[in-house]
Amino acid sequence: MKKRQLRLAIILATVLTSTLPLAAQQLDANNWGKGTPGVTLVAHEGPRQQTSSGTVLWYNLIGKGFPEGVVYNLWRWATEKSPDAMIKGVSFDKRGVLVCSGKPGYCAGQGTDDPVNIKATAALGEMKRMAVVSEDGKIAAFVDAVPFPIEASDKGCRLSVVRKSSLADSVIASASGLKPNQSLTVTTRFGDESGTAKATSSPAGTWTQVPFAQGAKQPQGKASVSVSDSVCAVSVMFDYGPGSNKPQ
Repeated sequence: MKKRQLRLAIILATVLTSTLPLAAQQLDANNWGKGTPGVTLVAHEGPRQQTSSGTVLWYNLIGKGFPEGVVYNLWRWATEKSPDAMIKGVSFDKRGVLVCSGKPGYCAGQGTDDPVNIKATAALGEMKRMAVVSEDGKIAAFVDAVPFPIEASDKGCRLSVVRKSSLADSVIASASGLKPNQSLTVTTRFGDESGTAKATSSPAGTWTQVPFAQGAKQPQGKASVSVSDSVCAVSVMFDYGPGSNKPQ
């Protein structure tokens, strides 16, 4: 599927977005993740390539439920950026793979129904967020991938952290598998600054919080998040600050 290589880079997104009509450029971040019922999108990761500058990742997107004969645009939402359109005029082949068909009004690759191959690198805990949206915005599906997760599990509970900021001085911490509606003890640490607080799990046994390093005396160092209830205790540790976002 690697006939056409599309790098997840700002320069590419800038060039392609400039060719889009205004209506196609307006994908509000607040609506990210609000997909159309019955439409799904999956990111299929190909073999990873180890290089001197980090691991090269390859993705193909596979859709189900997308109506035929509709022009779609491929979007991405990079950390600390606004959602931006990468390619105008994508569609799906008979297998459901996202392609540039080469038909009038659609993008063209190196042949008919040329698969769109997305090339990227990623830091630890960095989320790759992609979407396929019709030009009128009425049909949309979203997919997230965390190729190098920061996570831990204990007795059926799972804790994960993804970067909200590129330097991980602000993260989104989420736990699942907790006892529903139970008291939690949450401890966060950035460098030498730490704090412990009480929280409550949701009726579904989940918990989410956005720890950040604001006020920490150390601009970089080790950070950790710990969550425990009456059954399990999970904790993750990660680097934050300059240098923490190097590709894996």
